[in-house]
Amino acid sequence: METNDILQILEEMGVAVFATVDAEGKPHARHAHVGVANDKGIFFMTSPKTKFYAQMMGNPNIAITMMTQEGYLIQVIRIEGKVRKIGRERLEEVLVGNEYVQHVYPNESDIQEVQVFQLYEGDGFYHSMTQGHKYTFKIQADD
Repeated sequence: METNDILQILEEMGVAVFATVDAEGKPHARHAHVGVANDKGIFFMTSPKTKFYAQMMGNPNIAITMMTQEGYLIQVIRIEGKVRKIGRERLEEVLVGNEYVQHVYPNESDIQEVQVFQLYEGDGFYHSMTQGHKYTFKIQADD
């Protein structure tokens, strides 16, 4: 399986668990929507008002994990890497298909503040648990 195939699965899964650490090194995990996943990296958004934002600004190392089950097929994707804030660039693209955005950011002013982050470098692991397929992959986005 090629990296782009895995990233397409990741994007279709939608919601992932993102793990960060705070200034004291304590771990934190939360669900967030993956807006775009392709050869340019993994793109997602959050508000500067969140601890998620502050933790990524303080330490760019994160982990992302997702799991999906469709009938017999169970797929797990895990990625550990580095993120950078890219501001509001690609926001329109990241918002497409995000059915949760109106619940998380109910006011227009809330969405005006969100910032997009890019996981631009990382190591990934794909596992089809029911079929036994395992693949490793790298993410290395050129600016």
